[in-house]
Amino acid sequence: MDFNKKVIALLAVALLAIGSWSCKKITDEVPEDKLDITNAYRNVGDADAAVIGAYGQFLGLEKLYILQNELRGDLVEATGNADAYLKQLSNHTTSKDNPYIDPRPYYAVILNINDALKNFNLMLADHRMSVDDYNKHYSDLGALRSFIYLQLGAQYGSVPYITEPVEKVEDVKNLSLYPRISFDELLTRLIDFTEKLPYKEVYSYPAGNALNVAIDGQNTQKIFICKPFILGDLYLWKGNYLKAAENYAKVMNVENTNSNINVQFDAYKVVGYLSSAYNDLVVRYTRAQDEGALITDGGWRNMFIQPTNNITWNSEFFWGIPYNPSYKPGNPMVDVCSSIYGKYLIKPSQAAIDNWAAQRQYSGIPYDARGRLSYENSAAGPVITKLTDNNTILSSFNKGGKWGIYRAGLLHLRFSEAANRDGQGKLGWAFLNIGIQDTYYTGTYLSGAKSPVSTAEINTMQTPYPTSSPYYFDARSNSDYKSPWYRNTGIRNRANVRPIDVSFQTDMVGLEGKIIDEAALELAFEGNRWPDLIRIARRQNNPAFLADRIYQKLLKAGDPNASATRTKLMTPSNWYLPFEWN
Repeated sequence: MDFNKKVIALLAVALLAIGSWSCKKITDEVPEDKLDITNAYRNVGDADAAVIGAYGQFLGLEKLYILQNELRGDLVEATGNADAYLKQLSNHTTSKDNPYIDPRPYYAVILNINDALKNFNLMLADHRMSVDDYNKHYSDLGALRSFIYLQLGAQYGSVPYITEPVEKVEDVKNLSLYPRISFDELLTRLIDFTEKLPYKEVYSYPAGNALNVAIDGQNTQKIFICKPFILGDLYLWKGNYLKAAENYAKVMNVENTNSNINVQFDAYKVVGYLSSAYNDLVVRYTRAQDEGALITDGGWRNMFIQPTNNITWNSEFFWGIPYNPSYKPGNPMVDVCSSIYGKYLIKPSQAAIDNWAAQRQYSGIPYDARGRLSYENSAAGPVITKLTDNNTILSSFNKGGKWGIYRAGLLHLRFSEAANRDGQGKLGWAFLNIGIQDTYYTGTYLSGAKSPVSTAEINTMQTPYPTSSPYYFDARSNSDYKSPWYRNTGIRNRANVRPIDVSFQTDMVGLEGKIIDEAALELAFEGNRWPDLIRIARRQNNPAFLADRIYQKLLKAGDPNASATRTKLMTPSNWYLPFEWN
């Protein structure tokens, strides 16, 4: 195929050489090493450039996104090397001059997107862009803006919702022109806007589109936001659980046209180990019951150490952006996390470490090995490796990696949360624990294995819902027939840890707590923790759900203000950062 050379060049510049955000100074100027996309909307190639420019700028948000979502939660704390501002985030004593609470980096991206969307409308009206190209480009950046606004709502509560171009980021602080709206109202508006996007497929740009190309072995298909996922999240926050489940199921059941059978049955389905490189994402050992035989250069860790063109990474992630180690500044989390090649500013909290230690594996090993695959001990202290692992050894000159945003583990936990709240606790339990087939199968077992002897027994390997339902999953299999979900094994089963008690299938609030507990084990440090805690505390009208977890983190860290912080967080208005322009 004759790919658009201009687009390839733009991709290389914008996504592989993008600069990182600095908390020291934020201006409205366009740096010399970034793309100026504001004055070039002549044809679809310029629209491609606008999209790539927006994503390049969005990539610069990772550091702020991770720090706000993880330090404010219960799984990460500041090290002794951290400045006072990072420590404030961790113990919820944030001052108004704290540079890590400045909302301007988010709005800088939003305002560039607003400018692009306005120009897309003009291009369509003037026939400089086809309807099909317009639908894809407009929907992609529109969904990305909704994602950023959801982050703003979770962090700040009430924020200005601006959908038109604004000349300068500084103008947003004029509340007479841009009044803040409540988080609930923001969710309503985001759902209304995102639902009306004209193109809401799982992948923003299908094969053959100029934005779906390969550069140095890296395919660009998954650097663009997954629109059904953000819609699922918006509905989950708003409390429309059926609509959330419908959108999550659309991603879980996305048609995979790859001719390889392993890809067809494994992609996004959280499968067990089957001696195949296509699904080697299971916690496993070279020798059973031998703690020293944990596989650390493969298995579950594969999703973080492999490049984005690796089949194991692609079977787990459906939105992630790589950093090229050949270009500066590289992955900003190396500087934040590494004790050798960075400043070592954050580390796993003792509460996070204790969470993993409290689990038990099937083999009897008394801890969850996902912890040992997410951080490691060093002379400086525990070091988060999940955000910096790369197939190439890190060095002072190689700070590669990727920002993995949406993956199957997160998807299954969010779907479980929605299904449980919609009265489908058994299904939520299945995805959390041992998978569809093992949860629903009621047939006979011979020699320790399923051995269906009748059609009725085989049919119990599917969920008892109409095929049109988002809760229908077909896991039927025998020697002659394999259905799409027959390899699904469940989040905890993939991690080789024992399932929670089956009684939680009928305990809605109890199962909800277990799902969020599991998120701490499966998703630690990835940027989801603070929104998870706020979402459940809001839904249950239970501030203690959030406050108790932060209290335990601070208590185990020896923070003398742990009790005072818990008291503070028992008031919901104190969950949100002050909306200040520093």
